[in-house]
Amino acid sequence: MNNRILLIDDEPQILSAMVRQFGIRFDIVTALGGVEALGVVERDLAGGSVFGVTVCDMNMPGMDGIETLRRICALSPATIPIMLTGNVDQQTAINAINQGHIFRFFAKPINGALLADGIAAGLRQHELLEAERRLADNEERWRLALEAVGDGVWDWNPATDETIYSEGWWRVLGLSPVAGCFTAREWWERVHPDDEATVKAQVANLIAGRDQLFHCEHRLRLADGTYRWFLARGTVLFRTPEGAASRVIGTHVDITERRQMEETLRRQAEELALLATTDPLTGLWNRRHFLEKAEEELHRAERYGRPVSAIMIDIDHFKQVNDRFGHAAGDVVLRRFSEVVRGSLRKSDGLGRLGGEEFAVMLPESDGARAMVAAETIRREVAAMPVLLADGTELRITASFGAAAAFRKGDSVSALLGRADEALYAAKDGGRNRVVCHSDGAQRTSAM
Repeated sequence: MNNRILLIDDEPQILSAMVRQFGIRFDIVTALGGVEALGVVERDLAGGSVFGVTVCDMNMPGMDGIETLRRICALSPATIPIMLTGNVDQQTAINAINQGHIFRFFAKPINGALLADGIAAGLRQHELLEAERRLADNEERWRLALEAVGDGVWDWNPATDETIYSEGWWRVLGLSPVAGCFTAREWWERVHPDDEATVKAQVANLIAGRDQLFHCEHRLRLADGTYRWFLARGTVLFRTPEGAASRVIGTHVDITERRQMEETLRRQAEELALLATTDPLTGLWNRRHFLEKAEEELHRAERYGRPVSAIMIDIDHFKQVNDRFGHAAGDVVLRRFSEVVRGSLRKSDGLGRLGGEEFAVMLPESDGARAMVAAETIRREVAAMPVLLADGTELRITASFGAAAAFRKGDSVSALLGRADEALYAAKDGGRNRVVCHSDGAQRTSAM
């Protein structure tokens, strides 16, 4: 606390007596008359110091107490003036209060205890003024800094709804800066309808004290009617004794470019994940991803004691399609085949392209008999499907199928697919366009 006071009188004996009386309690500087006092105040201010209180006699030759205190107040507004007087009429007192901004009057002869209490009260008042000045300086410094980087600043009183918006706040919304006090409606009415509930809920948490800081990304409507993304951040500066927020200050920052970049990166990540797991031609799972999913399904089936089976598929005479019609026609056949097979399976079934014209299916909750039925359904759909090439040629293709069920504890994916592959070769050796099921070492065949 600033304990420095300036005593001003034109009589040295009075100053000496006051120093003896109050010097133990306060840090005292004396000045003989108004002119000397102004010089002392100017030197202190130049050195970065300020007096908390000035105690000045009213009647002094040359420059009276009213003029002295008026000039000191102009130099140092936070210095609290106290006037001492032997006799004063009403008009003089009015002039002293209006011109010298007097904090207290004390009549001579001085009551030392009352004057000491008055000086102490003046020092407390000085501290309050200094605190307000520091707060105002800090706010202005932050406001200028935020304005410099393009942020929009808002200052809101929830109790009255009075809101002050900085010039930058209007500019980021594409509006001309408007001076004066507004309400929070200037903000609320610009919030995108899809974001309104989130914004108001977070503000309510801040006001109620459930959150210490406000941090919310939402869209605001600009002057041209378009929406952009903003980050609103705020904090409660003051609360009432009951805990209600009485002043909230915060900023709005345009983060549209950041959100767009995040969305681009998200899409790219999804595309990369898709490329890493799918066959680019057919859109089915690629070999690696199919085997990963098959491993998961086999472990699940073993853990819960549920059946699971697999089907291996090979398009019949696919090399002849490429040789006769070209690889572009072969791609058409592969895509059309994949569509038909996918459409014949359940959503829970897994389908992958293992390479070339070879495909595999994983059938959860399915034993060998169910796998054979599923394979036969696919075989018939494939045999019935037309494949229309770019030149108008219509092709008819068939496929061979090998099915197998997991029937041994600790069965591996490679073992399961190996048995299905054995059945597939049996189907091809048996004349193609047929289904062979490998079950407990035996084979069953279904054909057209």
